Amino acid sequence: MKKAKSILAFGLLVVLLNSCVFSLFPIYTEDTLVYIPELIGRWDREGHEEYIEFINFPGDGESPDLTKAKNYHVVIMEGSERQDFVGHIAEIGKDFFLDLYPNDRDSYPSEDYYLKNLYSNMLPVHTFIKLKYANDQLELTAFDLEKLNKLFESNLIRLRHENVDGTILITAQPKEIQKFIDRYSDDESVFEDTEIYKRAS
Repeated sequence: MKKAKSILAFGLLVVLLNSCVFSLFPIYTEDTLVYIPELIGRWDREGHEEYIEFINFPGDGESPDLTKAKNYHVVIMEGSERQDFVGHIAEIGKDFFLDLYPNDRDSYPSEDYYLKNLYSNMLPVHTFIKLKYANDQLELTAFDLEKLNKLFESNLIRLRHENVDGTILITAQPKEIQKFIDRYSDDESVFEDTEIYKRAS
């Protein structure tokens, strides 16, 4: 029964996030983690009913030492659909990448919200997105799943992974993933179109 629930959850996640690449392990290591305080706040996607919000994780009754925490509570809203993540930013080569991991049910504003978004909590995997920011503009660029699939199938990418119904699940360790990201971070052909967000006024 537990296995069936996991398969169902994975299937739902694949349908809803079919352009994402997933990893069992994070892309960051302690030496690559960075904290960017300028990201805190809400960013609206141009021309869409969608936004992403970076929030400081609360401390235990006190203000956390953000330079040591180096993580965010990330809320993504698409219309009325809400997803909550723990976010970390890794500096790999000369680029920043946002690592997202489903947050626990306590991060949701109500039990109803949690149940509606159950798929994002049942599958404990990481996904990652290229991130650029300047002034009041945030750019997020995801890997192109179809193009990566072709590279994996042709053995042009030698990175431990599984292919689950066309969805890549990377099983390599963080350092290996970083080498892969660093190699392809400047190759525009393996990325989707960039999504532009503006800081909410």
